[in-house]
Amino acid sequence: MRILGTLFDSYHLGYIFVSLAFTILMVWWPTRYIKQQKHKDIYLKTWAWLTVFLHLSPLWVDFLKGSTPVAADSMLFPIYFCNMSMYFLVIVAIWGNKKTKTFNRLATVAAYAGVFGALISLFYPEYYVHGGSMFEWGVFKSMLSHSTMLIGSLYLFVGGYFKIDKFNVLTYFIGLLFIGLIGIIVNATFALAGLNPPNAMYLQHPPLADVPFLNVFVIAAMMLVLVFAISSTVVYFRKKQSHKDLNFIHS
Repeated sequence: MRILGTLFDSYHLGYIFVSLAFTILMVWWPTRYIKQQKHKDIYLKTWAWLTVFLHLSPLWVDFLKGSTPVAADSMLFPIYFCNMSMYFLVIVAIWGNKKTKTFNRLATVAAYAGVFGALISLFYPEYYVHGGSMFEWGVFKSMLSHSTMLIGSLYLFVGGYFKIDKFNVLTYFIGLLFIGLIGIIVNATFALAGLNPPNAMYLQHPPLADVPFLNVFVIAAMMLVLVFAISSTVVYFRKKQSHKDLNFIHS
């Protein structure tokens, strides 16, 4: 009997609680026990490549089950925001010189985009609520891949891979423009091939038909507000801590 999923059913809620608990553990653990940069880089690469492997895993699963593997459009093209977040995470993980300004900007976009994309998909898994089943590998691997991407993206924050400052908003805004450009290219590629455009990056219509005002521009604005709030809060407490340290030294 095929068990179809509904938003926030027992299976969905159970996955949210278990995955978030596991995420917290996997983000906290390396801050205590992984100190050398090369080991930190290996840890980051593990989660980045695991995300890619899970994303593509239905191809191997179908083949081993005796079915003909079929590559979904999102496996061949960056259709969704999470696809681009995954690619950003991999690029950052395998980047050579992690001390450059270019890397800092890429890591900034990868960190925020990965966290936002993973959390949105965790709490609103479109592939689950529209006729999916938690017991189907195609659905479950999507849940898992967003969880692994969340761990990798959060590790960019706690691992010190980029500087959290007031320029994060501008950097992320430029990143969103680039992601939007990719969406335009993907939609145009499908149209030129005589295929129905896939609404890449939700540029053609909002992700939720019942909430038409929540379009790509509103979502982008909300993310920028969150980036501003997060970066401003971190900068504020960092300055407050530095003042305390100075007062302690001079006392």
